[in-house]
Amino acid sequence: MLSVPRLLSGNTVNILQRCCVHHHKERQDLERFIGLRRSNTAKANRNTHHNEKMFRKLRAHKTLAMDLPDDVEIRKREKMSPSELRLEFLRRGINPFKDVQARQWTEHQSTFQSFYGIIDPYVPNKHVIRQIEPTSKQSLVDKTKEVVSHRWHTFNGNRRIRKKEGMEKFDAKAFGPTAEDIYVNAHKALVARNKTELNTFITEHAFAKMWPDVAQGSVFWELVRFNEPSIVVSTRCADNPHKSGNDIAQLIVRINSTQKLAVYDSFGKLLLGSETDEKDTIEFVVFENHVSSFDGRWRLHDKVYPQGIAPKEAPIDASLIADAPEDELLRPTDSKPIKLRMNERIKEGLKDTKKED
Repeated sequence: MLSVPRLLSGNTVNILQRCCVHHHKERQDLERFIGLRRSNTAKANRNTHHNEKMFRKLRAHKTLAMDLPDDVEIRKREKMSPSELRLEFLRRGINPFKDVQARQWTEHQSTFQSFYGIIDPYVPNKHVIRQIEPTSKQSLVDKTKEVVSHRWHTFNGNRRIRKKEGMEKFDAKAFGPTAEDIYVNAHKALVARNKTELNTFITEHAFAKMWPDVAQGSVFWELVRFNEPSIVVSTRCADNPHKSGNDIAQLIVRINSTQKLAVYDSFGKLLLGSETDEKDTIEFVVFENHVSSFDGRWRLHDKVYPQGIAPKEAPIDASLIADAPEDELLRPTDSKPIKLRMNERIKEGLKDTKKED
């Protein structure tokens, strides 16, 4: 700090420098004068004790209390088995399953020789017998684009299949009898519960859909006849993963047949269909082949349900009244309470017997 006092006697001006930061008694002690050592250890130099109270909270935010991990304990835990680790927690009074549950593994099957889905479920309108008018109305331009795109993808799929080794003579027009044999053998193996034979005729994707019907019950299936030759309506070929060269081909085959189907639950109760009634069915079945592999074979993969066809038959609802009269006047109007107590039934039975006597 500089101060310039003016002296009245004379025209001379004296410039004096005053040191207001350090104490005058500290001039003889260089460490105290510089600030390396405090004159009063309980108070900071240069009057900073006023700022200590003002910025106490801000300085506290700069400090973070951390519990550093004990490396020795971590190494011991890594060498422990799950049972030993659980006992160690219990010795310390920690419940290992209080806040954290036991880990549950969710495993999924994965394979590169099959698609877990359908590449393109499009079916041309000329092969579909529609019982229900579709809700979405497309313009003529959109319909034309769909038809042209379908023809190009079918042509490209046939071309990619013929490029593979062993598939040079592939003809989609002659695939109908092969598809019928695979279809029949797959359903026969399903009814017989033969897993080994079933996996040769269906893919992993189809196995996950078809096997629960047999595992949790039983199925009766019988093919009566094929009403017309089966034809291929769509051909697709794509690689999995994308741009890997691992080509997988899918064909959608229209199968028109008459068959008998009955599905039972684990208690032998009929859920769907009948063993005696014949039913005409038109199905669009997807067949798949891992054409990049020389050992690839055609297998049943899935089914396609185009828009506008009749809905699938629903399971029989056991809660419905079986022999209800058709005339509404003859049906009961009021509900009657059901007597569930055995003691009341016995007492009423004794009363009836006494009256008869």
